[in-house]
Order: sequence, then structure tokens, then C-alpha cells
Amino acid sequence: MMGNIVIAGAGHGGLVAGWHLARAGHTVSVYERGTYETLGHDWDDCMGLRGFDLNGMPRPPKDCYHPFIQMAYKNPRKTVTLVTPFHENPNFCFMDRKALIRWLIDLCKEAGVVFHFGHEVLGPVCGYDRVMGIRVRNGETVSDIPADLVIDAAGHYSPVRRNLPARFGIRNTLEETDVFHCYRAYYNKTAEKFTDPKYTVFFYHCSKPGMDWVITEDGYIDVLIGKFGPLSKQEIDASLAAIREDYPYMGDEILRGGTVASIPLIRTLPRFVANGYAAIGDAAGMTVPLNGCGIDLCFWAGKFLGLAAMGIKDGDFSAERLWIYQYRYCVREGNKLIPIEKLKNLMSNISAENVDFLLEQEILTEQEIAMSDGSFGHVNIRYLFDKMRRLLPQAYLIPRTVRAMRGISHLPTLSRRMPYYYDPARVSRWLAIYNKT
Repeated sequence: MMGNIVIAGAGHGGLVAGWHLARAGHTVSVYERGTYETLGHDWDDCMGLRGFDLNGMPRPPKDCYHPFIQMAYKNPRKTVTLVTPFHENPNFCFMDRKALIRWLIDLCKEAGVVFHFGHEVLGPVCGYDRVMGIRVRNGETVSDIPADLVIDAAGHYSPVRRNLPARFGIRNTLEETDVFHCYRAYYNKTAEKFTDPKYTVFFYHCSKPGMDWVITEDGYIDVLIGKFGPLSKQEIDASLAAIREDYPYMGDEILRGGTVASIPLIRTLPRFVANGYAAIGDAAGMTVPLNGCGIDLCFWAGKFLGLAAMGIKDGDFSAERLWIYQYRYCVREGNKLIPIEKLKNLMSNISAENVDFLLEQEILTEQEIAMSDGSFGHVNIRYLFDKMRRLLPQAYLIPRTVRAMRGISHLPTLSRRMPYYYDPARVSRWLAIYNKT
């Protein structure tokens, strides 16, 4: 008996997993409150095209994306500019988010996935120890949709995850400081001028905890204004005014975007599988905690969830059988993001003046910026001692830094101690280590 699989929300990871599962013969349906035409942010985001290759999926047409470009970083006072090393990579690009989601939906439809647009997901339908489906609303009609497996791809505010009973062991809520709120818009240009490099990130711009960016492209300027926690219209207006001072050729016409989005900036949830349930993408905290990038992570997660679930032929999608999905994802990607979350926690709890000090005293350099991809393997005691020595003029930052990085010593054992096979006692012990790290 093949499984009846329901995907809550048309998130990237859920669609990748659904594509695999439909091709394997499972019945797969997606319930999404939006429409085919409205899904996806009206802007481009970075991703690796190899995500399609590793899943055996065809790549989108070339007019859906353009090459990634070199980046520069500035401190709040704009006295320091860090330019990261750049090696052109044809497999890394800026992808049109609307084109991407439509491409994935079209591939899923060809594979046999059935889409129900205009259906708002209200929450899970649960038995005592198992998720048994989802509750949806279509207009005035509320229905319970039964499922052998619910794939939760409904985002970080997912009504499925938020309404799971505590006995399932899945974290329900996120702190507001764990969410990055960002305004994104493409403005017209009144003159064809460019910066070198074209892509500049401003830390703590206008003193708000977070970052803004400006990208000067042909015919438009791409602006992002972001903050850890709630972002007000007054803060958006202040950043736009400051950007116009530095970029006087930025016009007033919005060509694309002009909306505010929210992104989780946390490590992957400690546990994201249960009997009849698997979270993926933002619903499971699968983003890089410092910059919010998550598309590549969703492609890995979709592959691993597809592999774990496609071989289950009897409809029993238990936590024991789904655990291999969590294991593969955490070992391959999730555990490596923990130090980045700790750096984000430090950055979100200091002042703009502290950020100026960190960059001007070369405590935060191109090397640390490059670490945002998870490459922390070269960090050693001498490296840490040098950073602490440079912090001495503002010694009060040292205990704050130590607190932010507390538990990092557990990181080398985290993947090694993670159980490959599901055993409740061993999983419980591993979760305790994960939460301490």
C-alpha cells in the first residue's frame, strides 16, 4: 500500500520532497492558501543551481536567474569596508523567486502531485501519538484532510507546528528576536551609475540591529532593509533616506517588491519528525541564521525526506522510520549552522557602537564574514586568544561574547553522538546535547 501524503503549504523543501514521493508512486497533495500566480516573493535570492542536479531535477530556464556578484560590508559609521574574496561560480546565482516556485510546482504537477490552491491550513488533526491529517478552510468550508504523512512546509509561523500537542516533542514557537524582518524593493535609477562591487551590506544601518543592503544593477537598485525583530515603517523610511544620501541616483519608483517578509534566524529545530509528521524548510528552522538563506538547505532536506519516505510502502510513516531524514539533514547541514546562530545572537545583542569597534579593531574581518557558510574548521585557540586580546579596550564585551558562544565545545561531538537509528533513549540524550550546544 502506497502512502497518502499531504503537504501543508507550497514551500520549496516540501515541493522537492513531494516531487520525489509522487514519482515513487505515493499519492501526494498540496494545500496552499495562495494561488499559483501570487506565490513567491517578487524579488531574486541567492541559491546554488546544483540543488536541482543533486535531486535529479531539470534546471529552470536561464532567463530565470543571473550570476551572483561580489559583496562588500560596511560598519555603521562607514569607516571600514570589507570586501570578501570572490570566485565566479556559474552554479551559484540570484534566482527569481516567483519563477522558482512556479518551476517546482510545474515539475510536481508533471510527477502527479495534486494542488489545492486557496485552501488555508488551520492546524493538524492528531491522534494521541500520531498526526493524522490537517484541517483546512476553503471559503466558508472547513474540512479535515486525512493523511498517512503530513509534510509541514507552511513556514516558520506554521499553524501545523504551532498547534501540535507538547507530547509530540516539537518546538512550537519562536522568539521574536529569532525572526529577521526585512523590507525589499527594486527602485528605478535616475542615472546609470554603479558601485564597485555592486553589492554592499551595511551592518546596523541607522543604528538598528540587523543589516541593510544595496545592489546597483542595470536599470534598478535592489534595496533590502532588515532588522532582528519587528521592523517599523519609521525605521524603513529612515534607512531609505540614508540610502538616498549615499545613492542620490536612486529614484522613487518601485519596480518590484515593496513588501515586508519575515525569516527565521535560528538553528534547525532540535526535533522535526514525529509519527505521521515531518517539518521542512522554514517550518523546521532550515535557514542560515546570520543571513536567512535557506533555498539550498531546502533542496538538501527535500532530497533526504524524499529518500526516507519513498521506501515506506505500508503507510506507516512513524518517527522511527522518518528519523533517518533528520539524521541525514543534521549531519550534512543542520549541525554546521550552530556557530552561525551564536554569532547572530551576539550581533543582535550589541550596539551600533560595538559593531564599529569590532570592525575598526579588526576583530570582525573578511575571515569571519566568510565563516557565514559554516566553515569553522580552522578556528583554534590562538585565533580565539587574538580575538579576545583585541576586545580588551571594551572588556565588557568579553563576557557577553563568552555567553553567546557558550556550549560551542560540544559541537565536535554533536554529529558523532547523533543516533543513526531511532531509539527514544538515545535520541533524548542527543537532544540534550543539541540544546546545550
